Amino acid sequence: HECNTLYLSRWKRWKGLWMDATYLDKRGRVKQERITAENIQALFKKYQVPKVFDLLSIDIDGNDYWVWKAIVDYHPRVVVIEYNSTVAPTESKTIPYDSNWMWDGSTNYFGASLLALKQLGERKGYTLVGCDASGTNAFFVKQELVRGRFLVREVSSLYRPPSAFDGQGHPRDPGRKMIEV
Repeated sequence: HECNTLYLSRWKRWKGLWMDATYLDKRGRVKQERITAENIQALFKKYQVPKVFDLLSIDIDGNDYWVWKAIVDYHPRVVVIEYNSTVAPTESKTIPYDSNWMWDGSTNYFGASLLALKQLGERKGYTLVGCDASGTNAFFVKQELVRGRFLVREVSSLYRPPSAFDGQGHPRDPGRKMIEV
């Protein structure tokens, strides 16, 4: 019903691999897989993902940073990844890795800050080129494809605050702390 690549698949007829831990797709287009840092590369191999491909979208509400970090043998040209916009763009934070983590949707304890993802992206050869208006997704492009095509700007100018809960984002989690990366 909803995903950041639905438009591409439905209206532009893009083909690809969609995986989700809980969604049951009666048509079989979405593979029911629990994605972890330990299994992401094996899942790509299982579903015959080419080593170089166009678009990777990571939106798993928690271990997004750690899963992207674990992808070393596959090289998408563009990465769309959910970021936690309740964390200031000056902070490089993520939740500690836990392969069993499942976000319950009640607090802002999930994912990683935009700065953490920008720094990881740079180490992997990507440039942050933008964020969507809702403060949900960040867009990264392979560095060799950026030159002359995108205006590269600072994180603070690309960051978008959360739009949920009247612009405040999910309520703060008083008990759990994110870690510096």
